[in-house]
Amino acid sequence: MTVVHPTRGYADVLVGLQYGDEGKAKIIDLIAPDYDIVARFNGGANAGHTIETPQGRVVLQQVPCAIFQPQTLLYIGSGCAVNLWKLVAELDQIAAHGVDLTGRLHISDRAAVVQAAHILIDERDSAGIGTTKNGMGPCYADRAYRMRGGARTNLQLRDVLADPAGALEAMRAAADAELAGYDGDTSAPRRDLQQRLDSFAACVERVRGHVQPRRTWLAERVGQGARVLFEGAQSTMLDVVHGDQPFVTASHTVPAYAYVGGDLPPRFHRYTIGVAKAVMSRVGNGPFPSELGAERSAAYFADAVSAGRGRAEEQAEFDMHRLRFSTDEMELGIAMRMLTHEYGSGSGRPRRIGILDLEQLREMVVAFGVDVVYLNKVDCLSLYGESMFGGIPVRVPATADQGATRVLPSFTADQLRADQPDVLPLELLEFRSFVEREIGVPVIGFGMGPKRDQITQFFRLGEFAR
Repeated sequence: MTVVHPTRGYADVLVGLQYGDEGKAKIIDLIAPDYDIVARFNGGANAGHTIETPQGRVVLQQVPCAIFQPQTLLYIGSGCAVNLWKLVAELDQIAAHGVDLTGRLHISDRAAVVQAAHILIDERDSAGIGTTKNGMGPCYADRAYRMRGGARTNLQLRDVLADPAGALEAMRAAADAELAGYDGDTSAPRRDLQQRLDSFAACVERVRGHVQPRRTWLAERVGQGARVLFEGAQSTMLDVVHGDQPFVTASHTVPAYAYVGGDLPPRFHRYTIGVAKAVMSRVGNGPFPSELGAERSAAYFADAVSAGRGRAEEQAEFDMHRLRFSTDEMELGIAMRMLTHEYGSGSGRPRRIGILDLEQLREMVVAFGVDVVYLNKVDCLSLYGESMFGGIPVRVPATADQGATRVLPSFTADQLRADQPDVLPLELLEFRSFVEREIGVPVIGFGMGPKRDQITQFFRLGEFAR
């Protein structure tokens, strides 16, 4: 059992356990009232955390997800890479929803700044990995380079605030050097570059009041009793070291990194919360063991990204209800993507679809010390009942007697009660027990729809004891 020091606070870490897009924002929005501060420790504008609210959908990329909890402070740690242009646009979006972040949002002055050259490089080289073209890899690479050709490559927020004009000239020089190596017409990238540079000074002043110069800011508050929830961007299967190279993100996504990139001593750690989803998906290239359609699906995804095909194009081309009953796994994957709205929240790209991989999920739980797991999109499992599987397919370790795919009893959408989310059919209760046996930790809740109140909570984290 975890014993928390009576005079100081604690930190819990929430991470995705698959390939991203597991619905982390929805869980953060649910449990944020139990915390005083919600903090980001990695990534940047390559994240896409979606919150469904009565006022409409909000997609957050850099600001922590607890924006609708007015008493909760928000922190962006030094492990993040900040895109000032996109951050200002995000702040405008948040303000349009009637949320004032004055005095609530704090950003470490040691966070790296995404430069115009980083975006140019990422746009040129992104195809092989399938990145979001937000400059994350080049930014983190330049942070490690430190200097190149006698010039600094890494700019932190404190550098930009101390000398905006000097930072702007350094960014211009780096971008011009990058464009000098281009073959062919550079008019379009130069036009985009100039627009970014022209607006840079205004972006700096817009965020200046949010920048936190004291590296002890978070530690002091937790030492005085504050409760922190760290929210991870991307997910553990995309960690720059622990994921499958090179098809990973550019930062560390595993929960232990929360205390490095989030600027807090690890002695304050309490629980690690994992989030997964029952209908798995992956955006980007790379291995996906449980993918419906396997290599054919991966090739289809690559072609779709190259051609700019997304939700609208698939809706125009395919009859999702017909494909749902197909005996071709790839066609079933297309149907599941359309029926469950599996498209990138930030990019709009189609996501590759797979069945729930419990073997992989257990590995993440064991490797990274996960205490409890939320499982989202459980309601969507009803779609498998009348598919080629005739039940809920899951991937488990293969044995001498059985293959890697196990099919569990299904349920119908009619058995789910929107007015009573805690009343579940027997098949789902048995499904939960099966998942818990396979992954070795409790399932704390089921996501049963996109809205913030569509969660079946089996117990509260404060009631949990290891």
